[in-house]
Amino acid sequence: MVSMANTGPNSNGSQFFIATTRLPHLDGKHVVFGKVMKGLGVLRSVEHNPTDEENHPLREVLIEDCGQIQDDEDDGVAGFFKDGDMYPDYPADLDEQPPCCSWWIDAVNSSKNFGNNNYKKGDFKMALRKYRKALRYLDICWEKDGLDEDKADYLRVMKTHILTNSSACKLKLGDAKGALVDTDFATRSGIKHAKALFRRGQAYMALNDVEAAAASFERALELEPSDGAIKKELGIAKKKVAEKKDKERQVYARMFQ
Repeated sequence: MVSMANTGPNSNGSQFFIATTRLPHLDGKHVVFGKVMKGLGVLRSVEHNPTDEENHPLREVLIEDCGQIQDDEDDGVAGFFKDGDMYPDYPADLDEQPPCCSWWIDAVNSSKNFGNNNYKKGDFKMALRKYRKALRYLDICWEKDGLDEDKADYLRVMKTHILTNSSACKLKLGDAKGALVDTDFATRSGIKHAKALFRRGQAYMALNDVEAAAASFERALELEPSDGAIKKELGIAKKKVAEKKDKERQVYARMFQ
């Protein structure tokens, strides 16, 4: 809901705020004059912008232009990045909600492919954005017509792939904790996925939990015994585990001299 900002009774000005959740403490204090109809992706990006102790955004939020969109004018929600991706960031911004599950699966695949292309280019922030978008569309699939067991199995596998790719982006961006969360979700489905376990091992390594990293790499190697990258990372992790144990033995030895 869009409401007028004020400093007390009869003090409405030109400022406004958007409420994205229930705010009972503001009931009767502000005038609600509208509702957000489109652009939920922009709204969520602003909402999730980190703030300081005084609730000032740490990254600038700038409205470059404003005005009224005419009836025959493009609202700019679809194709926002001019990269050929014509699905809005948020399904709620679609003009129509197709009932068929196959349409939504196509949207998931499209968003995932855009994510893969951006990852290959080294644009990890945009790749992560596309993977998050793919997950939003994937979540809608479960509610749509024509969802049979084959499609359900496909979606479970696809979700594991997307979460694994998302974790790879977060590792590249230095968010090891976020990467670990993604790999945990990726492995919860019960689908045996060596790459998800590999990424989880990398996340543990970045967090300096070498024992957990080694365990993840070992599980990944069981699924892909000939994978050179897994073997290499497992060797590094085992070496660090051995070094850690050696240091601990030295500390304990000095304690009891």
